[in-house]
Amino acid sequence: MERWCIGGLPLPGHKWISLGWRHPSQAGTISVAANLVDGLLRDVDVRSGYGHRGAEKLFEVRDYRSLIMLADRHDWLAAFSGELCVSLAVESAMRLPVPPRATYLRTTLAEFARLHSHLCFLGYLAEGKLADSVWATVEGLRDALRAWTGNRIHPMINRVGGLSADMSEDWPLVIRPLLDQTEHLSTALRSALDEASERLLGLASLPAATCLSYGLSGPVSRATGLDLDRRHSGYLAYGEVFQPVAPRIGADAHDRLAILIDELQASATMIRHLLELVATTPGEVSVRLARRLKVPEGEHEVEVEAPWGIAGCLLVSRGGNTPWRLALRTPSFVNLSALCVALEGIPESRIADAVAGIGYSIGDADK
Repeated sequence: MERWCIGGLPLPGHKWISLGWRHPSQAGTISVAANLVDGLLRDVDVRSGYGHRGAEKLFEVRDYRSLIMLADRHDWLAAFSGELCVSLAVESAMRLPVPPRATYLRTTLAEFARLHSHLCFLGYLAEGKLADSVWATVEGLRDALRAWTGNRIHPMINRVGGLSADMSEDWPLVIRPLLDQTEHLSTALRSALDEASERLLGLASLPAATCLSYGLSGPVSRATGLDLDRRHSGYLAYGEVFQPVAPRIGADAHDRLAILIDELQASATMIRHLLELVATTPGEVSVRLARRLKVPEGEHEVEVEAPWGIAGCLLVSRGGNTPWRLALRTPSFVNLSALCVALEGIPESRIADAVAGIGYSIGDADK
């Protein structure tokens, strides 16, 4: 029996095992240790937090306007979700209504972020020309985001009371061809998943009981038959446009990736509907506020459905213009906590396949 180290700093005499050349752990910000017994991983120990960002403490020294920009820097593949969650928490605490047009636009950007995130993770399935198409579409989405917000990755467009910029008149002309391409890719990726089914079916099982005990949500839980999707509650404009995706029951790497593919089509359909609603809903996209915002004293909590599951924000205010405490519940951190279960008993040669569909971003895991 040997002790192996995956990522992080290896102990003397230990060997490296890679999670795959495309995996974000290559940056060294996640350490996973395991015993290797007869070629299988046993007693897997996952540790994260090596980025040492201290983001939750930084929130406490920023006023309510500027802390939204910090929230943007968590899930780099769906940055809008982070800033949206914090914005909604502050608005809920202030009981501040947001203009209807801003609500439609926020919902559009939330689903846009889901498309971007899912396509990036589904790139795992793509090879050759399909890979070229996937990453060309990802770049197209980033260019579309820059056309609206001025930034390719971090939109930084949410403000307390709405958005800092309205959608331009020609932005729908930019996004619709990308939606067409995404729908085409969903079909091609489904074929690629079918070709990879032999190595993915039954691999890295995370059943419903495990999801509940670890607090897993999003595509990981929907692959077990659990539907914990916060969009069902109708926050933002989801009460008008939500397109549910049927849960699966395989609870394995195959079904987790299948859920991502299903959600590509659903998100594209929602964005098309939202563009129609935006076109018929004129008006402002933000509320004029005082220069120095103060949030009423108390505890305020909001949850949204980020691409990889429930993202939450707990805001504790003592009545000042900065939060006394702002804590984040991030799906990446939760997914990493269950990685030890997913990797248990996996052959060393199948590690890269085993982690497919257990999505996380480094910044979103290190708070």
